[in-house]
Amino acid sequence: MLNFGNKILILIFIVFFLILFYFKSDRETFQYNDQILKLFNEKQYKFIAHAGGGIDQHTYTNSLEAVNLSISNGFKLIEIDLRESKDKHFVGVNSWQKYKKDNLFEKDDINDEPLYLKEFKKIKIFNKYTPLTVNEINKIFTENNDLILVTDKTNNFRKINSDFSFDKKRIIVEIFGKKNYFKSIKLGIINPMFAANSNDYDFIIKNNIKLITAHSKDIIKNEKIYKNLINRGVKIFAYSSSNKKFIEENLDNTFSGIYTDFWDFKNNNCTSKECKTY
Repeated sequence: MLNFGNKILILIFIVFFLILFYFKSDRETFQYNDQILKLFNEKQYKFIAHAGGGIDQHTYTNSLEAVNLSISNGFKLIEIDLRESKDKHFVGVNSWQKYKKDNLFEKDDINDEPLYLKEFKKIKIFNKYTPLTVNEINKIFTENNDLILVTDKTNNFRKINSDFSFDKKRIIVEIFGKKNYFKSIKLGIINPMFAANSNDYDFIIKNNIKLITAHSKDIIKNEKIYKNLINRGVKIFAYSSSNKKFIEENLDNTFSGIYTDFWDFKNNNCTSKECKTY
């Protein structure tokens, strides 16, 4: 008969192998959506409208008007920063602190505390633009079935799958952290985009990751690494630039696509007074 110590030891081994199987099975069986990866070869799917896209020289508005302008300008990839309101609804906000500062809250009220949905909906961004809730996002992407939503800021993967009513194959979720990457796959995210830097090269190759995002400064500094990833079939989206020279020199060379605030597809140029890489 096994004594108590041996039973504990066996239990530890069982738990260890279950955990090992859990992660190993995810890494071996996950397959990227080939249709999405192929779309990135088309020009209009190489540019992501950053935080809804720029409007009237404003960035990071995540507003209805910015998204509509980006769509009319030909963007097919629309990024929206997702935060949860105090009563747990997704809304388009880069950070609550920035949102409150931009919208002239009292100094003592400028913090990262979320607003209730009802409060959020009453505020016009910069006294002009309409804030985005999950209802508006669903409407936009249901009516425009060639658009792809790129999300940022949230790790609530279950909520992404439950709250968005259009085809989940048209949602790309930016993932921060290696554990979150595997967690997102386990929870049914179809298009995880791993937020990487040059130190993650071996991790990307080992786990056959095909979709990543990286900061423009890291790409410039480690050009050879990102070229190697491109050559291995990894799709890389750099953030962020509206600078024509930077984009033309690096697109399809050190990165596959770019987050941009102001871009004119017809004239292949920046539409802002300040066309910077940051």
